[in-house]
Amino acid sequence: MNLNLENKSIGEQIKIITLFRGLTMKQLAEELNKRFGTKHFQQTISKKIKTNVFSYNDLKQIGEILGFEVELKMID
Repeated sequence: MNLNLENKSIGEQIKIITLFRGLTMKQLAEELNKRFGTKHFQQTISKKIKTNVFSYNDLKQIGEILGFEVELKMID
């Protein structure tokens, strides 16, 4: 299935993929805490999505849960 994530902010993409996977923001936060020993709350995740402010580590962990890979590439 094509989710058409082109031209969407990273926050919008994460929200769409989360919903596509059948998770709520609360469930995503709980899974982050369970897997990685973090202290995320639903409000924290929602705020990051609204403001598009994620650390690289946040993105890698969320990606692992939602089934996408985050890669940092150096371009010339």
